[in-house]
Amino acid sequence: MKTWNVPSAPCWADLSAADPRAAAAFYERLFGWELGGVPGLDGYRAFLSEGEPVGGLGPRRPGRRPSVWRPYFVAGPDGAGESPAERVALARGKVLGEPVEVPGVCRATLCVDSSGAVFGLWEPDGHQGFGRVNAPGSPAWLDLATTDPDGSRGFYTEVFGWQARRAAPGAGFPYTEWSLGGQPFGGMTPITEAFPAGTVPRWLVYVAVRDCDAAAARGARLGANVLLPPTTIEPGRFSVLADPQGAMFAVIALAREETGEGRPATGGERAAAIMG
Repeated sequence: MKTWNVPSAPCWADLSAADPRAAAAFYERLFGWELGGVPGLDGYRAFLSEGEPVGGLGPRRPGRRPSVWRPYFVAGPDGAGESPAERVALARGKVLGEPVEVPGVCRATLCVDSSGAVFGLWEPDGHQGFGRVNAPGSPAWLDLATTDPDGSRGFYTEVFGWQARRAAPGAGFPYTEWSLGGQPFGGMTPITEAFPAGTVPRWLVYVAVRDCDAAAARGARLGANVLLPPTTIEPGRFSVLADPQGAMFAVIALAREETGEGRPATGGERAAAIMG
C-alpha cells in the first residue's frame, strides 16, 4: 500500500468486535499489538505496533453486523457543493447514522457502498490515521469482494476519484486494481460460486508479517479459522483467516518487504490458489 493519509486514500481500519477484550487478547498474541487510548472516545482503543497506531478496536453495537474489520478513507475535498457523505448517497450508497466527532482526533462517518460493503469516511483533526504501513505488524493492502464489480467501480470512482485498472484475470477471475495518483493501494474481485457460501460484499484488510506460515499457524492455535492456507504467489506468501469472533483478515509476507514494492495477491492469483 503506497498511498495513505492523503485525500481519498485509505488511512485507517478498525475492528468492530462483539467481545473487544477477547479480540484485543487475540491480536496481541498474534501480532504483538498493544492497546492505546483514544482521547474523548470511551470504549474505543487503538492497536499499536512499535508504538505507532495501526488500527482501532471498538464494541459491536447490538443488532449490528457480525464482528468485522472496516477500512476508512480520507474524506476528499467537497466538490460542486457536495460533501463526501452526500456523494456517497448520490452514488447509491448509504450513510449509517450521524458522524462521530472526536475533538483533536477525527470526524468519522460509517457508510455502505452500492453493493453493501461497509467502509468509513475519515476527516482528520489531529490524528492522521495509520502511523506506519507495509512494515510487519501494519496494514499492507485492501481488497473489496463485491457482487457488482461494475457498480462498485462506478461508486468508488464517483465518491473518491480512484483510478480503476483491470488486471489480467487468473483462473477466470477478473481483478481490478485501485490506485490514487498512480499509487496502488488495493483491489476488487467479484464474489463467485468459488467463494464460501453466504459470502457478502466486504473489505478485507491485509496485515504484513515476516513469516506467513508461522502467523497462520499461530492464529489457528489461538482459535482463528484458516480460510485459505499459506500460499505462495509472486508478491509473497499470504493466508486468509477469520478471527475467533468471525472477523476476516489476511496476513502477507511480502517478497520485497525491504523496498516497500511488494503487493498482496490479486483476486486472480488468490482464485488460482483456491482452485488449486
